[in-house]
Amino acid sequence: MAFSILVCIKAVPDLASGGTLTIAGPWIDETAIGWCMNHYDAHALEAALAIKAAATDITVDALSAGPDRVRNPIRRAVAMGADRGIHLAVNPVGRLAPATAALSIARFAKTKKYDLILTGAMSEDEMHGITGPMIAAALDLPCAAAAVEIALDVPDRSLTATCEMEGGMAEIVRLPCPALVTVQTGRRIPRYPSLSNTIRSRRQAIERAVPDETANHTPPVDRLRVAFPQQTSSCQVIEGTLIEKADALLRLFNDHGWLK
Repeated sequence: MAFSILVCIKAVPDLASGGTLTIAGPWIDETAIGWCMNHYDAHALEAALAIKAAATDITVDALSAGPDRVRNPIRRAVAMGADRGIHLAVNPVGRLAPATAALSIARFAKTKKYDLILTGAMSEDEMHGITGPMIAAALDLPCAAAAVEIALDVPDRSLTATCEMEGGMAEIVRLPCPALVTVQTGRRIPRYPSLSNTIRSRRQAIERAVPDETANHTPPVDRLRVAFPQQTSSCQVIEGTLIEKADALLRLFNDHGWLK
């Protein structure tokens, strides 16, 4: 019995590439930075690949909505093991609002009739944590949030999700499929692409889809500005021998009245 999974991934600024963030208007300057797959979405993809490895006749599609820069994260998803990479060509003026992204993805997913949709619990750059649930609402699907473990029952067309809660507690929910689950970072570490899959990802074409934007509405949230946080504390490095460090530390404590 065939079972199809869609994993939604987002391209986020790659701070490990050595680029420096600079502010340009209400957002950052996007021309001087690299882009990579959102870390939470990498965990969602790993969850999908683990499900695929544990059963038969399961396909995993990786989709990203946005301009051409999302193609590299899509190719990375194929290199990790996704069967197909899909570029949902959305070119917004400014940043892609969560509501717009969710509506565009939902319209695409509705035509494909996926059995399970996985997203990361949030994005590293904006950390809204709402795109996944909004996709579920647009498709009228049952939804579980911040799952750290997913167990799929293919014959029963259902899944059991262990979801993270406050205070170290967990909630276990059972959902009928089709369903949507947002994935929290959990026990599984996203796999490193194998050589064979990396070669396949370079040769395999990325499917390009154009969303239906005839009924798009103005995003309900506008970004006013972004700014670096103000410095609220400072650090002093004490150097020298152990005795010199101890004397300097004692004087520092006395100067601030920390010794009573």
